[in-house]
Amino acid sequence: MPGARRRKPALRWGTPWERRYQHQRRFVPVRCPKPPAYPECRNDDDCSGHAEVCINGVCRECRDDAQCAKKPGTVCVSNACQPKAQCQQNQDCPQGQKCAQNKCVPECTEATAEQDCGSGRKCLSGRCAAPDACNVDADCGSGRACVQNRCAAAQASCQLETVYFGFDDSSLTSEARSTLDADRQCLRQRGEPPVTVAGHTDERGTTEYNLALGQRRAESVRKYLTGLGADGSRIRVLSHGEERPADPGHDESAWAKNRRAEITAGAGQ
Repeated sequence: MPGARRRKPALRWGTPWERRYQHQRRFVPVRCPKPPAYPECRNDDDCSGHAEVCINGVCRECRDDAQCAKKPGTVCVSNACQPKAQCQQNQDCPQGQKCAQNKCVPECTEATAEQDCGSGRKCLSGRCAAPDACNVDADCGSGRACVQNRCAAAQASCQLETVYFGFDDSSLTSEARSTLDADRQCLRQRGEPPVTVAGHTDERGTTEYNLALGQRRAESVRKYLTGLGADGSRIRVLSHGEERPADPGHDESAWAKNRRAEITAGAGQ
């Protein structure tokens, strides 16, 4: 009607769903879905409690090497942190070693020498060598000796003699010097091999004291041989103290045999 006042339209708010149920004054809460049970996942957040990442719906240890930083020396392989390979091929390893299962190992063993080194060669200290190669006499077998890193008939090789000492003494007697003079000539004849000098004592005294005394005796021998022209860097000294008696007796005769320094060609003992 003309002049009639128009009624203002009712205000409507919210979504159509909210307007539909406005008159009922009833609201349905929206609930967030629960995270999936481990190891299933939707994203990395679901795996964070296990320090893992989400890969194709499953929590895994790594996606790339960055996740393996917590384990030094590892890389990501098939979504797991694995030890980093030392090598891929033999050329990646130091000389005398080969690559086996991504690790550098000695190129041979005595048990597999023919397979590792080929026919006519042998395995010496983990390396393939000529059949007559050696480091010490023990590498050559019965009746042979190591001369200039080659096995030779034993009669062609001299023998190194033992040096003896007085009671509680590490100084060299005139007899000991004569013995060492002969030993020095023998080492020249044998091609200047590396030498081990082992000092020994008799059973009297404490273990600690005898170890120190044996060391002094070995050092006296090295000093004398060096004075005769031997290379001191190729002479290894050590002490066995009273632990390896030459004579197990308990009298002066036995003790005199045990106060000694033994010289061997090679780095054994």
